Amino acid sequence: MNFDIPEPKKQDNTADQTTQKIIQTSPITPDTRMSVSGILHRGESRSVCILLENASCYAEIRMPEGEILSCKGYDEEETEEIIAYLTENMDDILNAARDVNPMKAFMK
Repeated sequence: MNFDIPEPKKQDNTADQTTQKIIQTSPITPDTRMSVSGILHRGESRSVCILLENASCYAEIRMPEGEILSCKGYDEEETEEIIAYLTENMDDILNAARDVNPMKAFMK
């Protein structure tokens, strides 16, 4: 299931105008697509596989474990930012995963 990715939260750097502003680029850009699997049951635990991809990069991550299943084009710092973003938005991701109907997707 694909769904719109919420904008990453912006840091407030207005507190001290005398310090140098740090410009951070997020690995999650407006052209990034996110696909979410249904909820996977492994014994007593539940997880969701998430695929993030754009024109040049992709990452497949199992959450909530934060396990990187495959990755191309993202460096280690970017994957850590992605996992932090996914952890922060886990409730929305789980809601999307609950709506996934594997049989309906299979029949397409």
